[in-house]
Amino acid sequence: MGIKNAVSKTIAYAKRNGAKAAFFAAFERVSDNFRDKYKYQPLGKDVLEEQRQEYKLLMQAGNCVRFSIVVPLFNTPEKYLKEMIESVIGQTYGNWELVLADASMSSSDMAQEYADKDPRIRYYHLGVNRGISGNTNAGLEKAQGDYIGLLDHDDLLTPDALYEVSKVIRKSMKTNKLARYSDCPLRLIYSDEDKYDDNKGVYYEPHIKPPFNMDYLMSNNYICHFTVMRADVIRRLKLRDKYDGAQDYDLFLRACGEAALTMPAAGNQIVHIAKVLYHWRCHRGSTAANPASKTYAYEAGKNALLDFCTKNNIAADVESLQHLGFYRINYTEDFFNSRKDVGCIGGKLLDKKGRICGGIYKKDGSRVYDRLPEGFSGGPQHRAVLQQDCAAVDIRCISIRPEFIPIFEDITKTSYSDSFFAAGVNDSYFEAMTDEVLMEMSLRFCEEVRKKGLRILWDPKVVKRV
Repeated sequence: MGIKNAVSKTIAYAKRNGAKAAFFAAFERVSDNFRDKYKYQPLGKDVLEEQRQEYKLLMQAGNCVRFSIVVPLFNTPEKYLKEMIESVIGQTYGNWELVLADASMSSSDMAQEYADKDPRIRYYHLGVNRGISGNTNAGLEKAQGDYIGLLDHDDLLTPDALYEVSKVIRKSMKTNKLARYSDCPLRLIYSDEDKYDDNKGVYYEPHIKPPFNMDYLMSNNYICHFTVMRADVIRRLKLRDKYDGAQDYDLFLRACGEAALTMPAAGNQIVHIAKVLYHWRCHRGSTAANPASKTYAYEAGKNALLDFCTKNNIAADVESLQHLGFYRINYTEDFFNSRKDVGCIGGKLLDKKGRICGGIYKKDGSRVYDRLPEGFSGGPQHRAVLQQDCAAVDIRCISIRPEFIPIFEDITKTSYSDSFFAAGVNDSYFEAMTDEVLMEMSLRFCEEVRKKGLRILWDPKVVKRV
C-alpha cells in the first residue's frame, strides 16, 4: 500500500471513528507491514507440469469433476479481460468451461475470438445490464459443470487453483465412496487470496483465512475469493439483486447457514484450502485499493446479514462496526433460543493494565490475542474484536445452556452462575486458581459441549476485568 493511500485511509478512518481509534488502526497497519514481508511465490515449472500430467491420468480414467467458471463482464478493459481469461486457460487442471456473461452495450471482439479458438470458453452478450447479480445469474443458467466458481472480470486465478479444488473434491468422493459428483457432501470450497498492485506488478496483503467459522462469517465476508460451490446449491440459491454490492456475502451466508445452523457435520460440507489461489486486482477505483469507494456495498452487507438472521429465526439487530465491512450481531431475546447451534458463550478478560489475558483458547490451551491492548483489533481482519466460533472460552466469563450445568459444576466443583449475561457470584472461588488450572477446566468443559455437536461462541464486547 502506498504512503499516500495509507494516509488518506487513516484520515477518513479518524473522521468516522475518532483519533484514538485511528491511532490503533494506523499502528496495526504499520506493525503488520513490518511483521509480514509477503512475497507471492509462484509454483515452479516442474510442479505445474506434474499437475498437468496428473490431470491427464485422471482424464484417461474418465472420472474428472467439471468446473464452470462464471464471470460477469461489464465494460471490462481489454487488458484486464485478456489477463483474466489467460489465467483460466493456464490452469493445470483442464476440465473446465469459462462462461462469460457480458452486459456491456457492445459485444467484445476479444472475448468472441477466445471463444472461437477454445470450445471451453463460452461467450454470451446479454444485450442488457441486469446488475451484478442478474448478470451473474444469467451466466449460472448457462453453466454446465458439476461445481461452479465465481471470478471477477478483472481478477486472476493462480495456475493451480482448479487443481487444488479438484483434489479436495476427489478426497471427499473417495472418503465417502461416491461415484456421482452431485452426491458429494462438499457444498462450498474457498481459498486464501492476496492483492495485486496493477501499477507496480506486485502481490501484497495476503488474506490467510481460518477453517470454516460460522460466527466469524456472520461478522464479515472473510470467505470472499476464490469460492467454488456445488452446482445444485448455487443454482438453487442464486444471487439476489437487492443485495448488489454484497451479493456474494449474501450467497455465502445462505449457503453456509443452511448447513451450519440446520444440518449436522457442517465442517464436512464447507472446506478451506490454505493456499493463495486468487489474486484480487488493485487499481484506481477498485474496492481492493479503496474500500470507501463502495460504501453502499457495506450497507448491503448489513442488510443481507439482517435478512439472514430473520430467515433463521435469530432475534437480533445488526450494527456496522467502525471497520468498513465488519458487523456485530446484538441478540435481542433469549440467546440460546435464537442460537440452537451454540452450547455456550464467553467474553473477554482484561488484566489491570487493560490487556487481554483470557477469554478465548485454542485447542492446545494457548490464549488467543494474549496481551493485546483492549483497543487493538488484531490486524487487518480485526478478529480480536469480532464474534467467532472457537475451541473454548474461559469459565470465568461464560453463559451455558441449562443442560450443561451439571457438567460445569462437576468439572469446576462449584455452583454455576451466569457470568456473561449477568454478574457472576463465583469470582472469589476462581481467584485462587492458577492460569493452568483455569485453562484446563475451560478446555474440559467446552470439549463436552463440542462433543454434543454444538458451537462455542466468543464475544469480545463483553469484558470482564480480573
